[in-house]
Amino acid sequence: MALRTHALAMLSTLLGVGCSLTPRDAPDGTMPTQTSALIGSWEKLTQSPCSQLYPQSLRFEETGNYHGQPAQAGGFTLWDVGTFEVTEPTRVKLSTANDAVVAYAFSLSQGVLTFTDAQGCVVSYRKGA
Repeated sequence: MALRTHALAMLSTLLGVGCSLTPRDAPDGTMPTQTSALIGSWEKLTQSPCSQLYPQSLRFEETGNYHGQPAQAGGFTLWDVGTFEVTEPTRVKLSTANDAVVAYAFSLSQGVLTFTDAQGCVVSYRKGA
């Protein structure tokens, strides 16, 4: 019986059965402060050449999903729609337009959210209404 229970537990883990929809939740069911601070709408401040890959506006949801909008309708943005997860106080992973999950450094200060990618591109957003 114990072997059967163990096998079912392993299978449910592999299939994701019974897993939380928001794995970044703390064990007590509360969302870490860093994740909560990202929730909402953001408008891009940065207009450098490297920042053109990133959306003009972003919306992070409590479900762990995000939506990005390019500056022009129909334009490309690396962050179109996907998932996000704060993995450390200053690191977040986002699924990108090519389905890769990429880690970014981030900081939040005085209503400005700043990301830095692996190439050193810095992109800042201001919290929207």
